[in-house]
Amino acid sequence: MTTQSAPQNTHHAPPKHEPPAAIRATGIVIALAVAIAVVAIAFALPAARSKPHDVPIGAAGPQAASGQVAQLLEQNAPGAFEVTYYPGEQALREAIRNRDVYGGISFSPDGRKLLIATGGSPAVAQLLTQVGQGISQKAGVALQTEDLAPPTADDPRGTGLAASALPITLAGLLPAIALVLALKREVWTRLIAVVAFAPIAGWTIAALLRYVFGSIEANFWGVVGGLTLGVLAAGLTILGLGSLFGRAGLAVGALLALLLGNPLSGLNSAPEMLPSGWGQFGQWLPQGANATLLRSTAFFDGAGATTAIVVLTCWAVFGAVLVVIAALRRRA
Repeated sequence: MTTQSAPQNTHHAPPKHEPPAAIRATGIVIALAVAIAVVAIAFALPAARSKPHDVPIGAAGPQAASGQVAQLLEQNAPGAFEVTYYPGEQALREAIRNRDVYGGISFSPDGRKLLIATGGSPAVAQLLTQVGQGISQKAGVALQTEDLAPPTADDPRGTGLAASALPITLAGLLPAIALVLALKREVWTRLIAVVAFAPIAGWTIAALLRYVFGSIEANFWGVVGGLTLGVLAAGLTILGLGSLFGRAGLAVGALLALLLGNPLSGLNSAPEMLPSGWGQFGQWLPQGANATLLRSTAFFDGAGATTAIVVLTCWAVFGAVLVVIAALRRRA
């Protein structure tokens, strides 16, 4: 009895022709070098080119109206400041507390007084102090300094608030990426998860700033609310891009957030301290608007935050609309 074996398929797929290992390795090295250069430029260039551009400040008193302040400032720091004149010191104080200006000089019968707001921007407050001291020395007149939004005793330089820029960006970025990759079909579940995560992240970051770093002391729940809106705006935008365009959408959203939004947020200094035009552009991104809202809630009881709230709300709505479109397309 003979047995017949099944015919064997002797046809083999043609071998894949790949470039030599040396060429592939060279390509990888070049791509990584370019990526590192792009990241370095995105983070280091705004800091390296940082200088004041038309920083809004105020001047109050009869001597201020003569233009003396603007002339002195232009001599000491050309192009650095944009001066608004106020009828008296009280009007200047209100403008600073409303975040219309970063600070200013008041002329009164009691002498000259420099008003700053470190909570609005430690970098601008330091710059104003240096320029004010220079003017005082040249004029031979004493200059009193008063901080209307002083930093906390535990964080006198405001480094904790500035260092929170990247964690805030990642709080909006990483959950959306993880949810899109882990839950490939559950669009509505991802949306609910991002919305639920935002207040948790807002409270966590605010608690760290308050109880660990000591960077904030007042209006804790206002800070929580502002951070919640900021994380929600960034998270929904990334989630919408990922839900609608997949991994490509996630990549584009992540690159925009890390290479543009974070470096141009102005939280480390001020939008007017970034290269001309880029600081203002950054305020229309979620990270820049969130930075402004954070300083407003932490040091000014929410004053000057209207534009930032509108920008963040628009980004949140935009992201939610993308998620809804993705859900409808999947159902169809």
